[in-house]
Amino acid sequence: MLRAAMSLDPDALLALLRDPNAESQTIADACGAPREEVGRAARLVHAMGRAKPEEVASLPPSLLLAALRAALAAGRADVLAAVAAGPHREPAKEAKRGLHVLRTRGVAVPELPRTAPAPAAPPAEPDQPCYASSLDGQGERAVWYARNVPGKGVEVAQAILSDVKGLVSLQVGMLGRKEYRGFVQDLVSRGGALGVLEVGRETAHALIADARRRAESAGKPLPEGAALWLSRLGEAPPLPDPAARFPPLPPEEERAALAASGALHERPLLRGWLAAEEALRAAAARLDELAASPLLLDDAQRDERAARVLEEATTAWFDGPRRALYAGRLYTVAGLLADAGDAGGAASAAAAARALAGGADVLGIPFARLLFEKALPSAARAPAPAAPIIAPPR
Repeated sequence: MLRAAMSLDPDALLALLRDPNAESQTIADACGAPREEVGRAARLVHAMGRAKPEEVASLPPSLLLAALRAALAAGRADVLAAVAAGPHREPAKEAKRGLHVLRTRGVAVPELPRTAPAPAAPPAEPDQPCYASSLDGQGERAVWYARNVPGKGVEVAQAILSDVKGLVSLQVGMLGRKEYRGFVQDLVSRGGALGVLEVGRETAHALIADARRRAESAGKPLPEGAALWLSRLGEAPPLPDPAARFPPLPPEEERAALAASGALHERPLLRGWLAAEEALRAAAARLDELAASPLLLDDAQRDERAARVLEEATTAWFDGPRRALYAGRLYTVAGLLADAGDAGGAASAAAAARALAGGADVLGIPFARLLFEKALPSAARAPAPAAPIIAPPR
């Protein structure tokens, strides 16, 4: 009996619902509906003349198809209309067919509500520009990350990043779109000395995420709310290796670019770069001792010894970790200068980075020497004439 019932069509199922001798469990097994629903369907079918449309429409789809045959036989256009507007595809299709049959018989059929077309999605707003500054002498820079927040405006995050400490601070606020345009104009106009340039959104995200990694590696606490804010941005793309952008130049060009690296200190971005204060204080103390020493015979001898003190301080300060640190900083500066159209400066910064990373004599790297000589100019040897900075290619 059960196997035969599994192939019941709506008319056969309706006959079972009307049969007082049919077991409700058998019908339930046949249509896959709960036994209680089968009992409810049988009651509605027997009383279809006065059944409420919403009660019929709430039946499971398999039972609803059979109940629709009873509604059509009873001329219940209201029941058919309620199901036709319902969410179940097959019963709605069957109900509409029943309404058409009643209409051909001259029965007044209610108009079905017309489904309004979904409103067109508003055009996507263009992404807001993001910005980053150059590095300062302590390896810190600022990044401004902006994104549209529908219905609210522009969310702006200002992050201070350090290549030693990682993510130092993070401030997040909301601006109107007009306010943000004014903020950007002011940032670019006042940020010339900081080397502020527009960067891609993925780059800004990657810089901040990399700074978070550095902070965690160094055991530094993250700014309040930074972890939650970064989690909302999702996975950050990896930062490309900045050295890969600047392969070595042909030998003569490499030597010329390196010799011109001292001129990088004349650029506003790098004028404030100096060796660490404690290293400069130690060198200055040695120079003061030298100046007061009665053992030196003449000024020439004093100048020679002073220059040697400065050279020794420079060589000692640039140990392996500091060479790697400044090589990374110079590669970053090279990228910023290249993006700003300063091809010659970029070539010199990259050449100095390669020399530091490659273990070259630090005294042969003008950029490195000037980190001390700028602060203690009276002790520096007279520099050899610098080669001209390589001109940008035409």
